[in-house]
Amino acid sequence: MKKYLLLSGVLGAVMSFNQVAHAEAEPAATMAAPAYTLNYNLGVYSNYMFRGVALSNGAALQGGIDWAHNSGFYLGTWFSNIDEQYAGKTSTQDGNRWEIDFYGGYAHTFDNGIGLNFLGNYYTYPNREDSTSGHIQDTFEASVGISYEWLTYTYYRALTDYYGADNNNLTTTRDTKGADYNELKAKYKLPYYDLNLSGKVGYTNTRHLNGDQGDMLIGLDRDFSVPFQGKSIDGFNAGAYFTSTFDVQDESFYVSNTGRNVNEDKLTVYVKRTW
Repeated sequence: MKKYLLLSGVLGAVMSFNQVAHAEAEPAATMAAPAYTLNYNLGVYSNYMFRGVALSNGAALQGGIDWAHNSGFYLGTWFSNIDEQYAGKTSTQDGNRWEIDFYGGYAHTFDNGIGLNFLGNYYTYPNREDSTSGHIQDTFEASVGISYEWLTYTYYRALTDYYGADNNNLTTTRDTKGADYNELKAKYKLPYYDLNLSGKVGYTNTRHLNGDQGDMLIGLDRDFSVPFQGKSIDGFNAGAYFTSTFDVQDESFYVSNTGRNVNEDKLTVYVKRTW
C-alpha cells in the first residue's frame, strides 16, 4: 500500500513513516488468499499430439482459459487447429479445422500428499462437419486421476459415441460408447539447468472399432522469463518431446484422406506462456 503524505516537518515525516511501515507490515502476514484464480495460456507447437496421434498436419496454435476456486472446483476452455483431412473430411465436406474443449471438475490434495482429480471434458468442433460415418463428432469424456508426488495415473472414458464413428458391424444402432484410455505419466524436476523431465505411457481402447493402440512420450521442458524494457516477463515455458505408438490394432485406422500416417513417431517442439 503506497501512501502519499503532506509533510509539515521532520518530526511529522518520521512519525508518518513509522505509522505507514507498521500498518503495511501487519496486514501482509494475514492477507487472505483470493477465492479464485483466472489464468490464460497461449502456445505454438510444431504438432498437435493427442495420445500418440498427430491431429494437426504441421504447426498448431493452442490456448485456453482456466478458472479455479479455492474449494477445488475448476472450469476451463481450450482450443487448437486440427487437420481437416483427418477430422471428418469426405468428398462433400470441407472437414473440421478447429477443436474447442469445454471442461470442469474437482481436484483435491490430501495431507498425505495423495491427490484426486475428477474431470468432465466436452470436445466440440465448431465447423460442424460430420464424421466420415455421417454423424456429429462432438464427444464427452469423463476421467478420474490419482497422483502422488511426481506420478499420476488417470482413467478416461467416453460417455458418447467415439467422435461420431459407427461400430464395426455397421448396424443401424451405433454403439461406440465406452472407449477408454489408461494413462500413467510422470514429471520430475532435474537437478540440472532447471529442466523438467516428463514421460508417459498410455493405451487406447476404442470399443467396437479398430483403433486400439498404445502410446508413449518422453520429453524435456524449462520455465523461463523474457526481459522487456527493463522488466522481466514471467510465465514462459519451452520444450521438446518424442512420441511413439505400439501394439497398433489396425494401422489403416490412423491414415488421413491424403494418406498421412497420423500415429508415426514424432518429435514435437513448442513454446508457450501462461499468465
